[in-house]
Amino acid sequence: MDRKLSVDILKILMAVMVVGIHANPLKPLGHDAIMLSGGGVYRLAVPVFFVINGYFLGPVLQGGGAARYVRRLLVLYALWTLLYLPAWYGVLKGGAAWPPLRMLLVGWWQLWYLPGLALAAALVALVRDWTTPRLIAVMAGSFLAGVAIVYGIAFDLIHPNKALIGDATILHRNGLFMGLPFVLAGFLIRRHQFDQRLGLPVLVAVAVLGVALVMGESLALDRLAPKGAGHDNLLALGLASPALLLLALKFPRQSASKVLGTYSSGIYFIHVAFCVIGFRYTDLGSFWIFWLAVTGSVAVTWGLIRSGLSRRLL
Repeated sequence: MDRKLSVDILKILMAVMVVGIHANPLKPLGHDAIMLSGGGVYRLAVPVFFVINGYFLGPVLQGGGAARYVRRLLVLYALWTLLYLPAWYGVLKGGAAWPPLRMLLVGWWQLWYLPGLALAAALVALVRDWTTPRLIAVMAGSFLAGVAIVYGIAFDLIHPNKALIGDATILHRNGLFMGLPFVLAGFLIRRHQFDQRLGLPVLVAVAVLGVALVMGESLALDRLAPKGAGHDNLLALGLASPALLLLALKFPRQSASKVLGTYSSGIYFIHVAFCVIGFRYTDLGSFWIFWLAVTGSVAVTWGLIRSGLSRRLL
């Protein structure tokens, strides 16, 4: 399968941004810096990953590999959930059955991405032969529903039952309202080769505008909304995330191997272990925990590659 170096570099950058969400290195600069970074530009990371997955999902579906793809994601989810058991086993101590079951259904911390992608990929596989206007309608509907939930919570119009759902972000940060629209965006980019139809100056302008709007929306939501809300589903992400992939696709140089992609996956899945250790067992600030998580994840990923375990875990 074709691999562009620029896309692999984009994945590395997005993986580092995910680390920044969980251990924001700009936290010492104050609340506005957090909103512009961890609540703003860093929130591009997961939607961009979904768009990239959607772009490469097309050939998988054409080859009849949808079931194998989804099964692989669910196996990875089971493996990583088991590996992180020492970090989340406290959920089991309460004695109630629902909290651990809910956690397993949704996904612990960053692991929610795997069942979310599995659901989105399965849904796209079901509708892959639909016309583009129908797919755009599905994409827009699911995306706007996620945004509406975020804004509804933020402006105190939606009141989630915390006893039932726990963290309210699971209402919008999931495979249906985040995974599906962005996976479909990547799928349609490949179907219609939009990267070849749009010029580089246009894509640069759109990407810069989109990123600026994401940061501005995050800050505005924080300032204007009476209730706090997760910034995972921001309206401007719908412009910025596809634009970043389109921009990366404009650079023709191919990757010689998939090693950069492996490192991006390694950073994404492994960094939380270092965040947990840093926040639970040290007095280090978020700046140092961020760098510990990035460098530690890179080192562990190198070890997994050398041992051959990366083929099973990443």
